[in-house]
Amino acid sequence: MKLFDLNNKAIVVTGGNRGIGFALAKGLHAFGAKVIIAARDQQRNHQACAAISAHAERVLPVACDVTCPRSVATAFEQAANWAGGLYGCIANAGGRGTGCALDEVDGMAWRTTLSTNLEGTMNTFQAAIGPLKAHGEGRLIAVSSLAALHGNAQFTDYSSAKAGVEGLCRALAIELASHKITVNCIMPGWVDTDLNADIKQDKRQFESIKRLRVPMKRWASAEEMVGAAIYLMSGAGSYHTGDTLRIDGGYHIG
Repeated sequence: MKLFDLNNKAIVVTGGNRGIGFALAKGLHAFGAKVIIAARDQQRNHQACAAISAHAERVLPVACDVTCPRSVATAFEQAANWAGGLYGCIANAGGRGTGCALDEVDGMAWRTTLSTNLEGTMNTFQAAIGPLKAHGEGRLIAVSSLAALHGNAQFTDYSSAKAGVEGLCRALAIELASHKITVNCIMPGWVDTDLNADIKQDKRQFESIKRLRVPMKRWASAEEMVGAAIYLMSGAGSYHTGDTLRIDGGYHIG
């Protein structure tokens, strides 16, 4: 058995048209997977697919709003029909939150953050479970955040949502173990993506994070999240479930 071979295994990546999601989609494709990029902006989905394969080989763009169960169900139906079944899914789509103190957070904004990050993961996995059971085995991965472990002032909504995602994955790992479906989280540290562009512009905060909190003294690239996803998605990770892999340059011990 080739431990890291994903040859022709069909995998959905939500939020896969930019940032970490795009890096994961590109990496999975490089290891042989059929990749379905599912996100709201279909034009950007097409662009991401073209960037991965100029001839649209083993890539499919599908419109998908993870906050809408009907949209997610339709996207997964399209993906399964195109690929002839599904093997895995990475629930990556999400948003960073309100960025204000809890006593100032608007209730609607709070619910939007939880809907995008926590409920969106639930909707995604709920749509994926049926096709994975039909396949006879499978892999589910959610993208968590350091905020779930350390908390993040001004982002209580986001921290709460990501902590919820990890709880969901641990419970679901037990629920699906008998179906040969593993469920895990990847927890990125500070990653150089568009989502964190505003923090990088704040030179004092940017340097403080690098020098004081990250032992490796740098931010990660999105591509540095790929190895963990390949491991968990492949045969190499067949006995690994209910866990969170931290890829943070040592932030959690710094």
